[in-house]
Parts: sequence; C-alpha cells; structure tokens
Amino acid sequence: MEREKRTRARRTGPARISSKNQVTLPAAVLRKLGLHAGDSVDITEDDGQIIIRRHRSRLDGVVGTIPGFAEAVDVEASRESWG
Repeated sequence: MEREKRTRARRTGPARISSKNQVTLPAAVLRKLGLHAGDSVDITEDDGQIIIRRHRSRLDGVVGTIPGFAEAVDVEASRESWG
C-alpha cells in the first residue's frame, strides 16, 4: 500500500500545455473530486495561480426543492389535458 501511494504521487507531477491549449488532468485527482468527462468546470486566475473548480449553477441548490422542477414534462400529454 505504501508503494501504491508513492506511485500515484509521482503521476501528479508537471503537465504540459498542448498546441491546442489543452492540459490533461491526473485521473486520480478527478476520481477523488468525482469529476467525469463532460463535466463543467470554472477556470479562474488568482495571484498568478490557475484555479479549476467544479461548475455550480445558481440553480443547483434549488433543484429538487420545488415539486416538478427537475422532472421531465410530457408536452403532448399536457396538451391533451388542456383540450
């Protein structure tokens, strides 16, 4: 187990910026943070450091608190009930 920790630590070393301005983030870090391909992140700069944070919509805290807010709506069924 000790050896496994050292191996993972070495893999989080320097990264390079590609010609398309892309950087590959270490898989172990992404797993630890629960981030997956396609997830949105916010990238900012603070005092010369790049900060990457999971994107949080202003609605994240609301989803699930209002009945029907996060549920899919069957538009055709709704139209039939109006008529």
